Amino acid sequence: MWKIKEEDLGFFQITNKNRLSPDGVMAFLVGVFVYASLPMFFIILGFLQLGWEAYPKSFEQIFVSVELVLYILQILFLIIYSFPKLRFKLQKLQAIVIVFNSFQVATVGYAYVLIEAIFGYTCENLTVYYIGLLLLGAITTHIVITIHTFKKAKYGGYKLEGESVSFFTNTKLWMFIGMVIYIVVLLILIFASIRFALKPMVFYFLQTIILYVFAVASVEFVLLVYCRFKFPSFNITWEQHEKDRQEFIANRKRIREKEQKQNKN
Repeated sequence: MWKIKEEDLGFFQITNKNRLSPDGVMAFLVGVFVYASLPMFFIILGFLQLGWEAYPKSFEQIFVSVELVLYILQILFLIIYSFPKLRFKLQKLQAIVIVFNSFQVATVGYAYVLIEAIFGYTCENLTVYYIGLLLLGAITTHIVITIHTFKKAKYGGYKLEGESVSFFTNTKLWMFIGMVIYIVVLLILIFASIRFALKPMVFYFLQTIILYVFAVASVEFVLLVYCRFKFPSFNITWEQHEKDRQEFIANRKRIREKEQKQNKN
């Protein structure tokens, strides 16, 4: 559909072999698990003690259900990808896992203020409505930037050679300004809806920043999914990985030995 050429993805191939390699993304998966575990601990504890009575409101039950499913999947995939060979054998699936992990880390922090049973912050329906609008804005931002990123890939924005292609326009600048205004207005409305309580507002503010940061950053993961399924060169085998690793170790050893000889002389 996008007619992206493999030879136009040189820069992204380097990223795929380094930061987004099956080994490289494990730091992200572990970090997301650690970040999500604290609010999920309180959610699961409340559920084990009181069942659904701990979350009497319908939006609390929906939120808890979604986050529990995501957290269980997160644990399952973390166990699977703790085995090095499986990271490379299931690297296409791993790319999809990274995307849904991004969704969880972008939303799970709202548990601190949305679920009254955790910290006792009351949440009115109007506040939930505003959070829904923030989430809708983040999804829209993600879609727009995803389209932009795929267009960038299509027209050679990731080429290693040739002239650099600029994709910055006044329209994109105004869209960015509009997004910032949209977020600020909704945060002010949330602040008013919680009667200007400062402590919960800190959580709303920080989590909204995280939400939009991942709405933008996860676009790279979507492109990774596309490339892993579309282009064989974006999938490295375990054997090739081990060969490259051994060559890297051997080169480092030779460099150290050479430096030691020079120092002796």
